[in-house]
Amino acid sequence: MANEVVAVQKMINGDKTREYFEKVLKDNAASFLSGLSTLVSMNPDLAKTNFGDLTSTAMRAAALDLSVLPDLGEAYVIPYGKRKKVGSEWVTTDVKPQFQLGYRGIIKLVQNTGLVSHIGGSVVYEGHQAKYNSLFDELKIGNEDYDPEIDSNATKVGYVAYYTDVKTGERVVKYWSMQRVLKHASEFSESFKGLDYKDKWGNTPKTPWYSNFDAMAIKTVMKDLLKFAPKTSKIAEALAADDREEMKTVDVTPHEERASEIIDAPAEDVASATETQKVDGVPNPFTENVSDKKDEQSLFNKIGDLQ
Repeated sequence: MANEVVAVQKMINGDKTREYFEKVLKDNAASFLSGLSTLVSMNPDLAKTNFGDLTSTAMRAAALDLSVLPDLGEAYVIPYGKRKKVGSEWVTTDVKPQFQLGYRGIIKLVQNTGLVSHIGGSVVYEGHQAKYNSLFDELKIGNEDYDPEIDSNATKVGYVAYYTDVKTGERVVKYWSMQRVLKHASEFSESFKGLDYKDKWGNTPKTPWYSNFDAMAIKTVMKDLLKFAPKTSKIAEALAADDREEMKTVDVTPHEERASEIIDAPAEDVASATETQKVDGVPNPFTENVSDKKDEQSLFNKIGDLQ
């Protein structure tokens, strides 16, 4: 695994790669490549993906001016694939990268339009004494001073997202109860089977709804909030694409020796992973069909031999 990571990082940091992305991304090339190299180091399973697929998927974030570093929560590149036994060890194979927006990425995109002055989201706790009127879609908070950090019995009851309209100054709020969020996750995420779900070996799936439930819940409520909010076509397309990706998220369960089931990604994921993107009007070069390993190096015809 370590050798795979080093090999991919060498390709990412190679002169020919850098020269090409400086043409495509201009001043953003250095941060893009640095972030991609760090991402592969943090998630070694990404080193098993086809380099063209990985770069193309990461460029979807670059096209939106978002970072793929997980700590920033703007966008994620998630590996998925199959588990099989090689010798005495279980390994992840046929790994494909998948792009997902983070809710902080949505906030950044919307704020950059200048159409809203403030947008955010938060967990709602029982101590907030929230009262929601589903008929008129109105939320009232009885105790706005409640602080869950000092309450040892803090209980989550829902999630809220909000923005302030620049023209009217009105604050628009959307609330989902915990029950509604759980229902949505169960219906629209292929991998989510309930908060307490574990596989037959007692392992919790390693997908966003399990690894960062609150962030996924806030993002879901925020996307619902923005359905009728002022936004650009670029943001609308990004949100729609994220909905499609979320429904196809599967678990690679990396580094779990007992995870023996095979988990396949839907066939259409391969096409979506290499969907044509443009950055500053320049077409993404990594959109060739790379499913045939014999043709893998054809991706680099335009930027030279990176080996």
